[in-house]
Amino acid sequence: MVNLTDQNTLDPMNYNLGESSKHFIIHQQDDLFIAHEHLFQTDIPTRFYHHQADTFLFLIKGELYLQQGAQQNLQSNEQETALKQHQGIWLEAHTINSITLLTPTVELCLIRLKNTEQTELRGSFKKISSGTVESILGRSHIKTWPLWHGKAGQITIELYPPQFKETLYYQKSATQYLLPLSGITFISNENKISKPCPSFGKVLARREPRAISNPNSESITVLSVMTTQKNIGRVLILTKPETKIR
Repeated sequence: MVNLTDQNTLDPMNYNLGESSKHFIIHQQDDLFIAHEHLFQTDIPTRFYHHQADTFLFLIKGELYLQQGAQQNLQSNEQETALKQHQGIWLEAHTINSITLLTPTVELCLIRLKNTEQTELRGSFKKISSGTVESILGRSHIKTWPLWHGKAGQITIELYPPQFKETLYYQKSATQYLLPLSGITFISNENKISKPCPSFGKVLARREPRAISNPNSESITVLSVMTTQKNIGRVLILTKPETKIR
């Protein structure tokens, strides 16, 4: 199990899936599970998944072909689709899924939120991306594509404009995971020290101060996963201006 304190200082735990392919555990807690897989076609051309809980598969890089069938393995229950970069799909609990790599390498992210309900995932074998959902213009001109929203939390793609900088804040009751998809994402902490977000992403615990900035001349995109939150979510951290000593 990866502790929240370890998450921000250590590389994620990894397991070999073959000679080169690996499975990385980014975060593993009751409310949120995040893992990455780096797969090589020469090593693992096909991989099977049979999860006991609903799992969202998000394709970070590459292309793959996905087949899904119920446990009974009836021909009429089989479904198939092809996924490209930055597309996601729900793998319902207890279904048998197989992926076939269509590119030499594939990087994917596996996301599990606590207690996703089957009613929320009905007809969920459908590709979701920024091209299939309407964007929302949020605070400070952040463009958001809601890939999925339910009682267990939400999964979104967010676009931050050039020279963007937000006020320090925290989430009162939600855990958040941020994964850079394009460009370099900077995250400040309570000491206002800004550091690039790691390539495997960053988990931010509830009440952990953070502020995203984009000092670049081009927009950046980020995958954001957030667990369920109660009435009050985002809380701004107001700092007192420094007093000059005369």
